[in-house]
Amino acid sequence: MTTTSTTPRDFTAHIAITAQDATPAMRSGQYESIGDFYAVTYLHADIDSPIEKFEPTPSNEWLSPGYAGAMAYRTDPSAPATDHPYTLATYIEGDVTYYRFTRHEDAARAGRLWAIGTPAGTA
Repeated sequence: MTTTSTTPRDFTAHIAITAQDATPAMRSGQYESIGDFYAVTYLHADIDSPIEKFEPTPSNEWLSPGYAGAMAYRTDPSAPATDHPYTLATYIEGDVTYYRFTRHEDAARAGRLWAIGTPAGTA
């Protein structure tokens, strides 16, 4: 018997499979701008691990650069221990959501999928 695995091609399906919580609480008013979001997020990241920044692509019909962005990173090692040390933080016009993952690869893939938006016909 052959087992095949399917790689989700949209953000929601990917986080449903890989994130600790597919619908974490959104936090409003934490940052004044996208620049503040990026700057503060860098402060909370483990600088010795990969940090990836994502901006909406032209194919994303819902989000625009300058108003939305995301970062995938490992939580600062001095922070309390967790089974899900990798985070994808998304910022959309002042609202921030933190998705937690066990692997950086899953957080980064979620960031890439978030940036391109939902493919046509899947929404």
